[in-house]
Amino acid sequence: MLTVIVTPLATILPASAEETATQVNLTTDGNWTYIQNDFITIIFPAHGKKPMFLWWNTNDPENINVVKFKGLIEYGTYEKPYFTWRWRAEKSELKEQIRNHFFEPKKNMFNDQMRLGKIMRALADIGDSSDLHAPYLPFGSGVWRLDGPENVTRDDVKYLSFNFTLTDVPGRREDFQFAENNVIIRCRFYYTPATEDAHGKYSYTVNAGELKIDLIIKHWDWNIDKLNHAIQELRELGLDIPPGKASLALWVNLASINLTKLETAREDAEESEDVGLTEGASMAHDMYVEGTHIQANQNNTDTDESPMQNSMRERFKIRFEKGNATFAGFFRFVPQAIVTDGVTYNTTDVTASYVSAGAHVRLFIGYPYFGNNTLEHDPSIGIEEIVPWLPTSLLMILIGGTALIAIAVIALKLRRKPVNIVNVQ
Repeated sequence: MLTVIVTPLATILPASAEETATQVNLTTDGNWTYIQNDFITIIFPAHGKKPMFLWWNTNDPENINVVKFKGLIEYGTYEKPYFTWRWRAEKSELKEQIRNHFFEPKKNMFNDQMRLGKIMRALADIGDSSDLHAPYLPFGSGVWRLDGPENVTRDDVKYLSFNFTLTDVPGRREDFQFAENNVIIRCRFYYTPATEDAHGKYSYTVNAGELKIDLIIKHWDWNIDKLNHAIQELRELGLDIPPGKASLALWVNLASINLTKLETAREDAEESEDVGLTEGASMAHDMYVEGTHIQANQNNTDTDESPMQNSMRERFKIRFEKGNATFAGFFRFVPQAIVTDGVTYNTTDVTASYVSAGAHVRLFIGYPYFGNNTLEHDPSIGIEEIVPWLPTSLLMILIGGTALIAIAVIALKLRRKPVNIVNVQ
């Protein structure tokens, strides 16, 4: 209860922001396109060289939020359902996960030497597989096409629409050519509030001044599928290996920069390779991950990622800490995704994990194995108003009252009497 009292409250766009959201200036200055009204400014590469966004409260350009879509990573989920860097879908890591979780050599060593030998050979086949692509597809090494922006009116809803499409994966990334034209980042900047309906499976609200982003992935070529023969052989030899134990993670970097560092971020978007200049320019110190405070300035990348917990919420959310600023940026996403074959639509649960990486946060949004189908997921970015802290006098009264309640509850429990908090004086 104390945590709830002392945590700053937040509300999404105030009414004044909704009133001005329709009054948007859309301009292109050099290599950047600007979406700007009296409340929010969003910029992105004008020619679609890589999918990234910078945004801030128009009246507070010193505090700039950054989200960079780094790439996609296939990973094994035999150990944990969410992404951890050490379980990327490389042959050695997949072999180790299967051996650690499903193979008991001491149990079989003396009973059936022939069976044991077959198991060892099947595990070796996994480790020796040569037709697997690299687990990580970096978006910065690809060529992207930007379609739009254009204004759209749908009934009473108005928005600005544009898409990033991965069109070419050249050079040393040729094993990812299957992803060409199959990875799309579809964007809608809403002028008016709207209700998004995900093919009748779930719905959620999007506020005026919020940038809605759809990640669309088609026909992913799964490494785990290329190991099916060896894995099936292990099953027939008695190893209880469940099907489809792989997922795909969207890697997103979240950072904050000030106005003097903006040019560095611009240079980053112009580089053909993703050299991480935006992250190096980041000034982020604190962020709130689902309401939990983390220190983004610490580099914890030598440890496993932490899972995000989403209990009975409409969306996961990360909020950028802005100190005494009135408005803070957020990145949020629905805890479900759509999987479709083009005819039927189903939902799949989304996982998430994160790690502070030194002035920025690495976020990994995990999508369970979806075969040759199409996956659609719904993140968004925007600005929210941070309600000021409660007056110190009122805060002390609330804290004191909470302490008295706690003491009374403990005393009554010790006396084994029923507890009714409402009537405790």
